[in-house]
Amino acid sequence: MKSIWSKIFEAKSKSPEKSNREIAKALKMPASTLNYQSKRQKERNQYEESLFWESEAGQNFVKRLIVGVLYTFGIKGGIGAERIEEFFDQIRLHTHVGISPSSILRTLKEIEVNILKYKELQEQDIKKAAAYGEQLKLVLGLDETWLDKMLLVCQDLSSGYLFLKNPPQDEIR
Repeated sequence: MKSIWSKIFEAKSKSPEKSNREIAKALKMPASTLNYQSKRQKERNQYEESLFWESEAGQNFVKRLIVGVLYTFGIKGGIGAERIEEFFDQIRLHTHVGISPSSILRTLKEIEVNILKYKELQEQDIKKAAAYGEQLKLVLGLDETWLDKMLLVCQDLSSGYLFLKNPPQDEIR
């Protein structure tokens, strides 16, 4: 689904000679909405890369970038919301995305909830397969990591599902 930004950007790119009124009529939106959005678009487009972010491909890229940064650095790396906001400011995303520490924390929480939902769905699939007597096909990767203590990790490479084991103290030598 295209956002209003990408619809306006696409329409203006295809027909730069058309007036805002003609574009608004073609997009079936009020001229006042198009004028307001056009004004906001001019304010956003301060940098060379801004025009790309107005496009549908650019908006999809920005979404992937934000989720990737939040997952990799916020969840996996433990980097705080203020530092992530600083990074987004440095790459000049603040003109197109609302990036306050509170919005970053809200999005981090949403990503964490979705990860847990995915875990539940995978567990349900495993239970359903076992209930029907189906053979589960697993491709496992094993490793250990050292945080405070050794943590054994086993991952099903086809689904990404993780199995973790904290070994008893007498197992570590």
